[in-house]
Amino acid sequence: METKKAGETRMLTPFKRDTKSELEFGTYIMPRAQGLRRMLSATTSDKSSDSLVDQPTRIMLVIRGMEESFTLCESGVLLLGRSDFRSGGFQPDLDLTPYGGHERGISRAHARLHMSDGAVYVTDLYSANGTFIGHQRLEPEKPHRLFDGDELVLGALSIRVRFE
Repeated sequence: METKKAGETRMLTPFKRDTKSELEFGTYIMPRAQGLRRMLSATTSDKSSDSLVDQPTRIMLVIRGMEESFTLCESGVLLLGRSDFRSGGFQPDLDLTPYGGHERGISRAHARLHMSDGAVYVTDLYSANGTFIGHQRLEPEKPHRLFDGDELVLGALSIRVRFE
């Protein structure tokens, strides 16, 4: 394993696709002064006007017996992870620290939820301990569709997904 000295971290190049896809989401590391930012690069010009754009979906995540609910719109993105105030005050959209995120192997930027064509997708963001649906490990940066009742596992933290 290669060891790096402080200040030798190099920036990642933007995620590129060879073919045009409906799910063109990428995660980028911005310079340290700006912290970690998520950038959404989806083209909406290809979508027809009769699609489910702007129709929000209510999503409930049942985590260790407690519910976290939120509304996600067609162009919305929700970052799942854990906060880390030691490294510049990073805080994800849904902080899993109160659910034992650190102890259960949740990365700071672990996974992303987003919608496309009325369906909800989860994408692993190169997390250290992986993202699973059932017992299937997801490939990083490859969106996987979620269905009502799916068991989403981030590291060792089990989350039940519900749609309203």
